[in-house]
Amino acid sequence: MRQGDELAAWLSHRAGKLTASRMRDAMDFLKSGAPSAKRTQLMRELLAERLTGESVRHFVTDAMQWGLEREADAIAAYEAETGEFVTPAGFYDHPRIEYCGATPDGLLPGGLIETKAPTTPTFVEWTMAGVVPEEHKPQMTLQIACTGRAWCEFVAYDPRIRDPRKRLFIRRYEPTAEEIAKVEAAAETFLAELDAMFDAFTAAAA
Repeated sequence: MRQGDELAAWLSHRAGKLTASRMRDAMDFLKSGAPSAKRTQLMRELLAERLTGESVRHFVTDAMQWGLEREADAIAAYEAETGEFVTPAGFYDHPRIEYCGATPDGLLPGGLIETKAPTTPTFVEWTMAGVVPEEHKPQMTLQIACTGRAWCEFVAYDPRIRDPRKRLFIRRYEPTAEEIAKVEAAAETFLAELDAMFDAFTAAAA
């Protein structure tokens, strides 16, 4: 977790940008083809950030805070299980798409790591399914696109499980070129709409 000046600098650098953690919302549409409420809200929040230069803060539930506080523990558990060493990562701007970037949880030789510490029912669901959850693939795909890495380890961790052998779930995700292109195209479409909204607001305010 980031503290003090480091957190402020990180928030400032990503303000107004479409980041990997919100990529799923950027790709969220209703069955009718209309944008979902989450996508619309994300666009308004990013517009506000571009206009003010300040990050929009979000309400953090107890479950979300619990998960955030266990990111370091999840990485330590992964290192102990695999023998791999995780290097800290900063914010990576996409090499081609302006106002687009990602902050992976860590770097591995040739890859990345994305950790989650969900509720126990969710952890059980993911473990029983045995695959990378679909809802997290857009985030991991954009992280890969921004960093140029080939794959991302999905790591779910729940220390509340009594059996220590069952507290860690690891699956490697390596998106195809087509999957990366799809996410990048969605990011470009979203950001083009955001640019249009910015222009419309500034014109109206003039």
